[in-house]
Amino acid sequence: MTKRNQFRTTILLAGLVAVAMVTGCSRGDGRQRVTGRVTLDGQPLPEGAINFRPAPGVSANSSGGPIKAGRFELPADRGLVPGRYLVTVTAMRETGRMVEDEQMGTIAETAPVVFKEAGSLEATVEAGQRTDFEFTLTTAN
Repeated sequence: MTKRNQFRTTILLAGLVAVAMVTGCSRGDGRQRVTGRVTLDGQPLPEGAINFRPAPGVSANSSGGPIKAGRFELPADRGLVPGRYLVTVTAMRETGRMVEDEQMGTIAETAPVVFKEAGSLEATVEAGQRTDFEFTLTTAN
């Protein structure tokens, strides 16, 4: 191979790598990475779970994952296809009471956090758009 052909091959490979980096490695099913923040009463939600399920009439996958320190991420392989989704956030909070557990002994009792926004959270994923959502929640007293 001549030096000129080696140079052309190098340029071609560099171009292909650049295109792959810009477009990203896709599974071909249209799923996109989804990230975001969840706050509760003005503070990052310490721990919980988030779930996205397709809105009625939308043909798409459901997905979800953990929330840690107010942040969540669904990588592209577990991400969402474009469409409208209903969002559910669940979390547990210590009640301040201690209870007996058969396997663990005395432990702090936890109960589900009840959100004022229960059932009303939505998100729309658009093709080729950044999917970073913010959900601001308040506790129901």
